[in-house]
Amino acid sequence: MQVFLAVVEARTFTAAAERLGRTKSAVSQAVSRLENDTGERLLYRSTRSLSLTEAGTQFYAHCRDIRDTYDKALLAIKAKPSGTLSVTAPHAICKSVVDPAIAKFIELYPDIGVRLLADDSPVDLIESQVDIAIRVGDLALQSAKVSKLGMLYESLYASPEYIVAQGGIPDDLAEIGGWGHITNDWQGVPVRYELPNGETLRVNPKIRCNSLYDIVRLAKMGVGVARLPDMTVSSSVAGGSLTRICEVSAAPVHYMHLFSKRPPAKVQKFIKLLRNELQAESVALKKRA
Repeated sequence: MQVFLAVVEARTFTAAAERLGRTKSAVSQAVSRLENDTGERLLYRSTRSLSLTEAGTQFYAHCRDIRDTYDKALLAIKAKPSGTLSVTAPHAICKSVVDPAIAKFIELYPDIGVRLLADDSPVDLIESQVDIAIRVGDLALQSAKVSKLGMLYESLYASPEYIVAQGGIPDDLAEIGGWGHITNDWQGVPVRYELPNGETLRVNPKIRCNSLYDIVRLAKMGVGVARLPDMTVSSSVAGGSLTRICEVSAAPVHYMHLFSKRPPAKVQKFIKLLRNELQAESVALKKRA
């Protein structure tokens, strides 16, 4: 149908072929196949000109309407995202990065709904009907499209009272191995931390949780030491309820999706907001440090 439109509007098969980037023969065959499909002659052909038959005139009007509808649909999708955006992300970056990005996204595009699945475990994108997944750390081989958003820095934290009870932060950080530790389920047993001096600290956790927020609360209560994202607890450090002991991890943050080509406009726009939030949070952390 697009070839037929090009032929009618270019007025010759040669001009239509040049416009479409095809051979004149391919254009002629396409129109012939269309005439076979419709069972009607659509064009009167001569060596120097062509004109529409009565059936061709009717068919051309329908083709033009379809093209106009298609163009309008593309323009609407590109100009104004719609539908529902489904996102999954680990708890570690929801509060500081994902939630603020969602708030700005809704403000910019009030007609779009958002569905957030906060989960530290991998989520099946197809089964859960997820548009975009945020992942922290090095990823195994993936069938999904993966791109880097930024970095997530994590450190060991404890309440000031707990640190004082242990005699203060030791010069030899390996001594922290004997303190009580609160860890997330995904960290396994034993838990290994890479210390700033290059040593590996192995600890057996006293408490294991599947919720980051419970780990933060327990650390504030003086139960033990916890590995926490710097951006998640920056306000707790500023308020004096937690003290940073040392950095133990710098992990990449990725986003992934299953769209075969470029993701739809709503996903692209949300990715841009995510990247901005992650960069802004990193800059703020450096200033506070």
